Amino acid sequence: MTFMCLISGCNWINGNTTLMGKETLLCQCCSRCGSFRYLPGENH
Repeated sequence: MTFMCLISGCNWINGNTTLMGKETLLCQCCSRCGSFRYLPGENH
């Protein structure tokens, strides 16, 4: 995490959906520090 991300938060860019088991997740990456996050996506 960069100092800028620590102060103002990460700048998440559009990600890809991925299937982990029966759960669909949205994987996003921060354009400043390169951190990843996984959010719940649409379930099939």
